[in-house]
Formats: sequence, C-alpha cells, structure tokens
Amino acid sequence: MGILQIAFFIVLLTASYQDIKKMEIKDGCHAAIVLLAAAAMLLDRNTGIASRLLGALCVSAPMLALTLVIPGAFGGGDIKLMAAAGLFLGWRNAVISSVFAVFAAGVYVLYLLSIKKADRNQRFAFGPFLCAGMAVSLLWGDVIWKIWQNL
Repeated sequence: MGILQIAFFIVLLTASYQDIKKMEIKDGCHAAIVLLAAAAMLLDRNTGIASRLLGALCVSAPMLALTLVIPGAFGGGDIKLMAAAGLFLGWRNAVISSVFAVFAAGVYVLYLLSIKKADRNQRFAFGPFLCAGMAVSLLWGDVIWKIWQNL
C-alpha cells in the first residue's frame, strides 16, 4: 500500500467522522480526494483515465438522479464523495464500494428498526458506509471483482 492509499484512508476517516457528527461532509474532503486522484492518474498506470472518469459518474450520477426524483434520498456530500472517490478508485471499485455501502447500511437500518431505535422516515449518515465500502474495495476490490465475475 502506497502513500496515496494511506492518504485516501485518512480522508475517508475524516469524512466519516464529519458525517457522523454533523450529517455533513466538508468540501475539503472532496477536494483532497480529487487531488489524490490527480496524483494517482500520474503515478498509477494500473487504473486508466477512462476507468477513473467513468468511476466518477457511474455511481454518483444515479445517486444525483434519484435525489432529484426523491428529495433527500442522498445528501450532496455523499454524492460528491462518491464522485471524487470514483475518480480515485476507478469504475469497478466505485461499483463495489456502492454495493457494499448499500448492503451495510441496509443491515444497520434493519437492526435499528428491529430494536425500535429508528422509524422508516429517520435520516442517518450514509457517508461512513460509503467510506467503508471504499476501503473494502481499495483493499480487496480485485479479489471481489474476480469472485463476482465467476458467480
């Protein structure tokens, strides 16, 4: 694991903390990830520029579209976080991140509903789940993708 990946993890921890505390992810986190993505484009030839550009849009664009149809479905910080991270991760890991995040958040919400700590209309911070998915995809994305292809 290189310095860019470590810096990415630090930004993910920061974004998660901000979202948990204030239900807001500061633009500085998004900007930091975009800068890391720019550096990765220059230094890491394993993920092509096309994959990174597609990664920036393949999850964030549907999130934005859903939010336009269902106001409040996702926060702007979550959408920007996914776009910036997709630029860093590439499209495959962006997809893996989002699938993991939706699954983990779903389990969390079902748990809260089952113990009567939340109702169906309650909002929660989705950023930490996205960040966890991003960490999982960065660490094990290649393995997960190969398993996924063989299903």
